[in-house]
Amino acid sequence: MTEPPDTTPSAEQVRRSWESIAGWWDAQVGEGNAMQSHLLWPTAERLLHLQPGERVLEVACGNGSFARRLARQGVSVLATDVAERFITLARGRTAPEEKGVEYRQLDATSDDALCTFGDHTFDGVACLMGLMDMPTIDPLMREVPRLLRPGGRFVFAVTHPCFNGAEVVRTLEESDSGSDLQETRSVRVSRYATPVIGHGVGIPGQPEPHFYFDRPIHALLDSAFRAGLVVDGFEEPTFDEPVPGARSMSVSRFPEIPPALVVRLRPA
Repeated sequence: MTEPPDTTPSAEQVRRSWESIAGWWDAQVGEGNAMQSHLLWPTAERLLHLQPGERVLEVACGNGSFARRLARQGVSVLATDVAERFITLARGRTAPEEKGVEYRQLDATSDDALCTFGDHTFDGVACLMGLMDMPTIDPLMREVPRLLRPGGRFVFAVTHPCFNGAEVVRTLEESDSGSDLQETRSVRVSRYATPVIGHGVGIPGQPEPHFYFDRPIHALLDSAFRAGLVVDGFEEPTFDEPVPGARSMSVSRFPEIPPALVVRLRPA
């Protein structure tokens, strides 16, 4: 983790950062990494509870892997991302039979961009691992109630604010139990209550860092509550076992520490 910027980065700075590393991320993640396929997607699908024929807006779609997954289930998806490069890569990965996906470049931190969608257009809105990449989340939260149809739901996933943020250090300790050596993995948290702007990598080997906007749970939910949303689903998924070949300090080796928080909200 490098030193955070002195001032809050602009949406344009964030966009340029992701444009620069989108190709590298696409090559690393492909059609889904372990965090996505084992934790985020199954949890998000359960909370969205989508039916064939329903329509979803995905915010921060990256290379579109989750959107394509939903399309194969008969869901219509409008997948958006701030980085045009991601949209290009997503279109290139989309098979002819995945006709239920449309891609569009969109800055979800902009009220003007979100206002282009009509009222009550979507049965669901999803933003998986995107809110912590946005300098502001209030515009999206404000628009969600207007965008959702009756019975609609908004599901977001973020790196867990308590256990997987810029100020968290993973530790490995070895102790002698008297009969054997035991390893204990834990996390050390030095800061939580105050939002943190960081500059770091999401995947080891990332060629350059991107911005992080770590917010405590109360800040995430306060934004939603001010917009008239209420929580009716809240999950903290964990890995049942380490991912094969995972490095020693991979989040998959911390079975008691949830690396992500997934929340469902609905208009009040």
